[in-house]
Amino acid sequence: MIKQQLLQIGSVDSYFNNHTSLFQKFCPNPFVAQYSSEFQISCQNRLVIKQMSISENFIKIGEDKYINLANVCMQKIVHPKTGLFGVKLSKNGVSFEIFGQLDEWINVMKKYTIQLDFGSRYQLYNKLGEGYSTIIYKARNQVTKQEYAVKVFDKNRLLTNNYESKNFLKELKITRLLEHSHLLSCYEVFESNNHIYLLQEYLKGEKLSQIIQNSKPLKENQVQIVMEPLFQAVQYLHNLNIYHKQICTSNIILKQKRDLSNPCLIGFNQAEQFYNPENDDYQYLQVNQEKQKQYYNKYDVLSLGIVMHNLLTGNNSQFEQTINDAMMNKFQGTLDFQFIDPPLSDQCFDFLTIIFNQGQQIRTCKQLLQHPFFNKEIQKSIQNISIQFLGTLNQSQNMFRINTKKQQMSPKTSRDIKVVPIRKQFNLISKSPQEKFNNVNSDYFEPPKTHLMFRRGSRQKRTLNFNQNRDRSNDSAN
Repeated sequence: MIKQQLLQIGSVDSYFNNHTSLFQKFCPNPFVAQYSSEFQISCQNRLVIKQMSISENFIKIGEDKYINLANVCMQKIVHPKTGLFGVKLSKNGVSFEIFGQLDEWINVMKKYTIQLDFGSRYQLYNKLGEGYSTIIYKARNQVTKQEYAVKVFDKNRLLTNNYESKNFLKELKITRLLEHSHLLSCYEVFESNNHIYLLQEYLKGEKLSQIIQNSKPLKENQVQIVMEPLFQAVQYLHNLNIYHKQICTSNIILKQKRDLSNPCLIGFNQAEQFYNPENDDYQYLQVNQEKQKQYYNKYDVLSLGIVMHNLLTGNNSQFEQTINDAMMNKFQGTLDFQFIDPPLSDQCFDFLTIIFNQGQQIRTCKQLLQHPFFNKEIQKSIQNISIQFLGTLNQSQNMFRINTKKQQMSPKTSRDIKVVPIRKQFNLISKSPQEKFNNVNSDYFEPPKTHLMFRRGSRQKRTLNFNQNRDRSNDSAN
């Protein structure tokens, strides 16, 4: 029954048919051949030898003819007279047949083309999950017995809902570009009369949201193991001008059970990519593109910080409300850090402070990966140092600085400790271990209206309210 449905699909009836020509006379990007060879092609009912090259999603035929493989229908065929194995590429009713040793070429083409033989190659098993408009199944290759996850879309729903259709095409275009071990990419795409199948990697582990619900909060060293590859993966996305926009514990799955070192980021249906207008297939109106990139960069970085907060505290908060508060500098999650036992290290506390108090200086994942929190040698050599005082005020520089226990216990420093009204113009310094002996600190951030400081190692907390302090200072002056 499935085969009969599949054989009825043609390139004209395909959901992916955008009514453009199969052949074109230019390649938008510099063509760098991955493979080059001579093949036999079908031309006017006879076979002709032709020199061809392939580079990602483009095939070059001769000197001035190209085929863009994106969403072109591909079928494996056998020549009726010679018995040669080949493939048939078709789009909008026009086809092109190639015969020869094509194994390496097929491995490149299957990521970009639309195939029609899912039922004869894969067998569906139990349901793994269900989304708003998709169902995810476990599937097995009938020849290799390798297991995959298959995301199944309803074609009728995509054809009748323009919003879902645009999101699907955008998600497919983005996932085809991804080649990172901690990002879920697309292997192959199949189409039938009623469904579209996206073949993806089968992840055997749990979601981070399930780990939070079923177990205690993770320890700091475990959180470091999980977060470092995630920051690297998001930096990879940002290098491609791709912004995820939905990084949360529900969209992060471990590749293997209980293996925290192999998280995988999924869920690209709301992702956004900024294109070069000259090479873009779709027409987007970009208003001040650099500001939009900075906004989405901050959005993804804060999302990673919220994931880290949830893992440390065990609180699986609502993503939408929490990220909106964080973007408006109203994130109150730092209140939960006082209940963590054992208390956070200086490196971890400083790292979270930088994320949630960025101010006008937007931090990138590349900059955050240089932080001592991800330096294993520093983590081993430096012990947790509790902060017992709010800090010391250097009046010559008008800066509020948090000192370590050793510095605070010295007689010289202890005489300088004062509790004074904090003014709005003062900037807080987040000082990392590498900068403890330097006079110049580059990690500045603008404090929010209410900034929580607490004594790590105890349950005491102190809240600095800038507005109240200012009012008191004015009253005393009067």
